[in-house]
Amino acid sequence: MSQKNEEFYQNRVAELEAENTRLRETLEMVTAERKQLRDIVCGPDRPEDRPTEADYIEMMKNHVPGSGLKFFADLGIFPRKPS
Repeated sequence: MSQKNEEFYQNRVAELEAENTRLRETLEMVTAERKQLRDIVCGPDRPEDRPTEADYIEMMKNHVPGSGLKFFADLGIFPRKPS
């Protein structure tokens, strides 16, 4: 590669890394803001309100494949057919 191409790519990588850093910081800020708003609306998240591993196991034992689509079909909402 020529020196000019190498410099271009190094500059481009530096720009993209800076943008990545900026986007990560923005994501952290938005996530924290959403948590604050959720706490205001729903109250603080308490550990005893979270599902336990046993709860998840029970949900999976009773899970019926396609039940989500049946729920929407009962509401009269059907997915689009692929074109």
